[in-house]
Amino acid sequence: MKKKISKLQIFRTIVQIGFLIFYPGLFILTFSQLSNIYSMMLKGKFNFIQAFPTITAAATFLTLTLVLGRFFCGWLCTFGAINDFIYLISKKVFKTKFRVNPKLDSILKYVKYVVLIFIVTTIWTTGSHLFSSASPWNAFAEITQFPQVLSDYTIGFAILVLIIFGAFFIERFFCRYLCPLGAVFTILSKLRIFKINKPNDKCGNCRLCTNNCAMGISLYKTNKVSSGECINCLKCIETCPRSNTQAEILGEEVNPALASSFAIIAMTGVYSISNLAATPVNNVTTASTGNNSSISASSNTNIANSSDDTNSSNNANSSENNTNSSNTSNSNNSSANVDNTSTNSSAADTTNSSSSSTKNQYKDGTYIGTGTGFRGGTTKIQITIKNGKITNLQTISSQDTPQFYQGAISTISDEILSSQSTSVDTVSGATFSSRGILEAVQNALSKAK
Repeated sequence: MKKKISKLQIFRTIVQIGFLIFYPGLFILTFSQLSNIYSMMLKGKFNFIQAFPTITAAATFLTLTLVLGRFFCGWLCTFGAINDFIYLISKKVFKTKFRVNPKLDSILKYVKYVVLIFIVTTIWTTGSHLFSSASPWNAFAEITQFPQVLSDYTIGFAILVLIIFGAFFIERFFCRYLCPLGAVFTILSKLRIFKINKPNDKCGNCRLCTNNCAMGISLYKTNKVSSGECINCLKCIETCPRSNTQAEILGEEVNPALASSFAIIAMTGVYSISNLAATPVNNVTTASTGNNSSISASSNTNIANSSDDTNSSNNANSSENNTNSSNTSNSNNSSANVDNTSTNSSAADTTNSSSSSTKNQYKDGTYIGTGTGFRGGTTKIQITIKNGKITNLQTISSQDTPQFYQGAISTISDEILSSQSTSVDTVSGATFSSRGILEAVQNALSKAK
């Protein structure tokens, strides 16, 4: 007799396929949101308004996991869905029957915490990009740009292939042993109020719940499923021949379909709202730092900061020309017009020291440039240059994925404005969005020469 697939599992599969098609990068996006918040707090540059979409989405996923458990992992995560589908194909088509020793399985599940600690301490805290090409989730998130993925994430793609290979033999291989986001959710979900009740005294000897657990939890040993490893796939409830396994919240039995629907709607709703919040024009302005030192423009991507500031120019000229009052007007003219070389021989040293700046000086004004972001989306950026410096960076329009774009622009705009250079690192998980922004800024700067 063939086992029937339950309606709830059909619904779950539909949800997984939907997120796989429309939100393929949700995993890395969620993890990047945690990274961005951590980075802003660590650098002391936390901007609530700028980070609001990121905070909203991240807080929702974390809060719902804290209350209801890992519905994100079991229902929404596209990386988890890929693991499910690969194992299903392996099981049905290739008839694999590989089982991991329970003791070894419990030990290997700690590896994901090691991965999380490594990422936080080595990458997030230090800002190192040494391992950026080794990220399998970045490779997966941007797999639609396959040739570029092979170029940018060669090691990451190789690791991704190994993960896929592991998924053929072990259900939820990545989720069990390697997922850093899963490590965060596992810790949080230990406190959840949504649990699965399964009194042992009413159980038989079938162990169907354990055999169908995607995360390899020994369910037959417990009266209540409270393990943080549980991803709320709810297969244990539907496979129990005695209907002994029930979902409950605070000790009260609930309909598992209702609970899962609430979790999915809440997560999807807030994610969509944060997408809308990330869509409007992003306007970032920096105040004058009062730093009058010149920045050398050694390449087209550097913003020259000549001595355009009237006060600093006057001070420099007056100190070198204090013996010749007839040159006062010339020094004032030199400070008023940075494109003209001073004819005063006493100002020759100043002119020579900033010659590279004046040669590559960008004209004051407002300029618009375009770039190509994630999945070929066009990004249009407007920059404002005043006194040879970028003082404003504004998004005019973007066809990029809003959440990826928001994560990239909120970080890159600050870096460009503070360093006065487009020679900044791309944002992990939003590489193509970052490149679109940098390309647009460079395109705008080319018009300012």
